[in-house]
Amino acid sequence: MVCPAGEGALVERDWRMQDGIETPREPCTYAAAIERTLARGDNLVADLQRRGVTLGQLRHEWASVRREWERLSKADPTAAGRWLDLWRRVHVLRRRIVLTNPLARFGPLVFVKRVPSAFSHQLTQYYGRDAKPGGGLFVLEEPGRSMRCRRLAAELPPGSYLHPDVSFDGQRLLFAYCHVEEAPRNRDAHPDIFYHLYEVGADGSGLRQLTAGPFDDFSPRHLPNGRIVFVSTRRGGFHRCGRGPCPTYTLALCEADGSGPRTISWHETHEWDPCLLHDGRVVYTRWDYVDRHAIYYEHLWTSRPDGSQAAAFYGNNTLNPVGTWEARPVPGSTKVMATAGAHHAMTAGSIILIDTSRGIDGPDPITRLTPDALFPESEVPVIRETGGHWHAPAGVSTQPPMPVEQKRWPGHCYRSPWPLSETYFLAAYSYRPLIGEPTANHPDMFGLYLVDRFGNKELLYRDAEISSLWPVPLRPRARPPVVPTATREGDYDGRSPSAPRGGAAPSPGPPPAESRPSARHGEGTFFLANVYESEPPLPAGCLVKHLRIVQVLPKSTPHSNTPPVGLPNASPGKHVLGTVPVEADGSAYFRAPAGLPLAFQALDERGMAVQVMRSIVYLQAGETASCVGCHEPRTAAPPRRAAPGALRRSPSQISLGPDGSRPLSYPRLVQPVLDTYCVRCHSGPKPKKGLVLTGEPQGHFTRSYNALAPRVAWSAWGGRGGDFRKVNCEPLSRPDFFGARGSPLMRMLLGGHNDVSLTSKDIERLATWMDANALFYGTFDPEAQGRQRRGERIAMPEIQ
Repeated sequence: MVCPAGEGALVERDWRMQDGIETPREPCTYAAAIERTLARGDNLVADLQRRGVTLGQLRHEWASVRREWERLSKADPTAAGRWLDLWRRVHVLRRRIVLTNPLARFGPLVFVKRVPSAFSHQLTQYYGRDAKPGGGLFVLEEPGRSMRCRRLAAELPPGSYLHPDVSFDGQRLLFAYCHVEEAPRNRDAHPDIFYHLYEVGADGSGLRQLTAGPFDDFSPRHLPNGRIVFVSTRRGGFHRCGRGPCPTYTLALCEADGSGPRTISWHETHEWDPCLLHDGRVVYTRWDYVDRHAIYYEHLWTSRPDGSQAAAFYGNNTLNPVGTWEARPVPGSTKVMATAGAHHAMTAGSIILIDTSRGIDGPDPITRLTPDALFPESEVPVIRETGGHWHAPAGVSTQPPMPVEQKRWPGHCYRSPWPLSETYFLAAYSYRPLIGEPTANHPDMFGLYLVDRFGNKELLYRDAEISSLWPVPLRPRARPPVVPTATREGDYDGRSPSAPRGGAAPSPGPPPAESRPSARHGEGTFFLANVYESEPPLPAGCLVKHLRIVQVLPKSTPHSNTPPVGLPNASPGKHVLGTVPVEADGSAYFRAPAGLPLAFQALDERGMAVQVMRSIVYLQAGETASCVGCHEPRTAAPPRRAAPGALRRSPSQISLGPDGSRPLSYPRLVQPVLDTYCVRCHSGPKPKKGLVLTGEPQGHFTRSYNALAPRVAWSAWGGRGGDFRKVNCEPLSRPDFFGARGSPLMRMLLGGHNDVSLTSKDIERLATWMDANALFYGTFDPEAQGRQRRGERIAMPEIQ
């Protein structure tokens, strides 16, 4: 054994737990454990030899213990003492071989000791209000040889620590910390505790706080240009499904000294775990459930370090695993390593390798590096201490075989991968089960391990009382290239475009100035090469004349449907900025406001959406973004053809939609059409077919809205009964499924209902409402909703 006697006993105990020696579930004999260890070790030895690693005497010793196992199996299979001795020697030798690997010579490791948060969920695990005290920032000096470690930033008072990152020269460390003296009694007990960014030297000198304020700032990463990318609640807004409060956090940026913190992602809900790829882009996890199921779409995206060119990387239309977190690039490879985790629990699960050259969705790009741990919540339920479990198996077409480790340690899990190659990596591992919301996980879950894809796992460090997480080699590393910024110098004014500004506009009167697109934001441009390059394909013969530009509104109040903005469950808000033309060749080129989450809709000659987008894009000020088509294959280049028609002119300006489209207001957008054509028959004591279409308030909406909205094909998480993949058309929406073209109401009106003859402007109003997911309000603010219900005009919401 290469470590002291006491630590050796800890390592041997870990071997026993791995092998199932005298475990309460799925116990294993020494003979069977040796056989399995030899098989895994054989794969390791073969791989090291293929890589040119000289094992010398270790190779001969390995062959010798295998021959001894074979002799003992035949001669005396019940000799307990001899089996124990051989089992121990096999493990000691295997550990020596593991640590002989040149990739294991990574030097000291920085890591964090941490008590998991008081509420186990992907959102709440990183809120200061849910933090428990305990732990710190540590350096493991000689991994594999000794468990001796030293503490950094020890002068900080009791608190909670997150996400260490080592500078490219190996001299400075970033981490997140919040001061907390005692565990919160409930989720409302510590509303004023926040994580902030800190920096300290590798030798423990120069501790300083970088960020401050009523925001949670965490996951800091050094950028090649000297700045820091991190995750922050500075975006504003709240999550839309479930109780809270759960403030939204997205990518942010600051200078090296913490100055100038600003939002760089305008996504309307949460993002996690930024990390630099080899080409200088940032890879991170985005929760992308605009009008889709709330559980399944937490997968990988990329952007430039300034937040521009945000694009799906892997899994945005994948249901198993339900989420992918903690992605890191593999040295010398185009692949990334990540944690396949659950939705209703903190980050933990199984470690996977993702190869996007094999696709950007589904199982083909995934290699399971820890097949002993199935994907939590999809392939195996997540335990709830309050009873029951969390289980979302919709993406599991064939249930994988149940590994013996899963039976032996139900809920066991990995996290915090640090790839050394495609085969070898560092990770945190727990025999304790992953516990889902609404309770907490065990404090002592995770230890640090050196792991390989053959099933070998050697303990490097474990504290018996508290979890150890996020191992990072404390050494210099290659600096990725500096990616040029896509924004204009001077466009950033030091505050978030979505920050609260101004109040409600007077009514009556013309639309307030800030209701106009780009009135208070910078601008950028979008270029669409060919709208007909679509997946799924657009209907044959369909002509797309315009794109509708829809702003997706973040939720500005906590708790699901509190208040709702329409019948679609847990919906984000929608505003219709207007339309831009599409050329005959399918191209479009237009200016759009920066700093807002936007979605596009392809419109036919009547202004109805043939296809709708259920995600968001956004621009940084001065950015030009482009795409090939609608859901086009991201690994394909656009076909060669003549210069697109849209590029033969200057970019289009957005033409404003009808009154009531921004902010969206059913009473101003739709009710005037009903008043003109419908109310004369559908009102009074005996309305036709019992259908009342007046603007009279009814519940949270109006009588006409409550009557007509169910006749519209709107999209929502859990909004209709049945298999969500069919009734909500997931993961990809089909043309003509949602909105006006998918709604029986519009078909009836266009078919000639009681000789009603709608003008093109009337059709535009109704189609705009239906295609905007048939919502009623353009704000989450209760007071402003009351004014909208009365037909009054309001200003744009404060948080956009």
